[in-house]
Amino acid sequence: MAAAPPDELDRARHLGVDVCGRIAAFWGFTRTMGRAFGLLYLSPSPLPQTEIQARLGVSAGSASMTLAALGRWGVVHRVWVRGERREHYQAETDFWKMIAGVINERERREIAACIESVEKAEAGARAVAASARGRGKAPAQDRADAEFVAERLQRLHEICRLGQTLLDMLLGQLKLDVGRFRDVLRVPTASEIRPEDGVAIERAPRRGRPAARRSSRRVKDRK
Repeated sequence: MAAAPPDELDRARHLGVDVCGRIAAFWGFTRTMGRAFGLLYLSPSPLPQTEIQARLGVSAGSASMTLAALGRWGVVHRVWVRGERREHYQAETDFWKMIAGVINERERREIAACIESVEKAEAGARAVAASARGRGKAPAQDRADAEFVAERLQRLHEICRLGQTLLDMLLGQLKLDVGRFRDVLRVPTASEIRPEDGVAIERAPRRGRPAARRSSRRVKDRK
């Protein structure tokens, strides 16, 4: 079978990067964040920031902020490449790990904030209803309105609680059930598929860690 022309492969990569950008935008992230992940995901080896910004056509500041944000979400990792002085980046290929991390950090936090707000709103509406009932001259409509709002807020509170429970199940109990789908949710890294002689990659240490404690783990080429 003849090899695909380089320009055709470039088009395929470009489409894949664009898809990642569209998915990221759909989930509330920036398109650049998605495209940066897509670029690294479709790269057989880690890339330095300068190459990432050149391929994406963004400024150095935008590339730096994008990679920093992706790093906080655990979607992209800084790595050291033997023989290179610049930091390189590679994509996380365990999709379940990424999904669980985003859900845990963003969706659960947002639902918790909603629950706190709706609890305050419900308490306020019930206080108004109780006050209206205590005033003999208060119009019956005022009491009915306050009780109606309190009832609807209670239902909204229950829905938020249900959403929180479902997320807890997804990240807890249901996490065990997706074990049979791990082959789909986790993509082997390039080094696991086709190791290259002379290339060693290690995760970059977090900033501020003592030099003596810097990780010495390396992804060694499998023989």
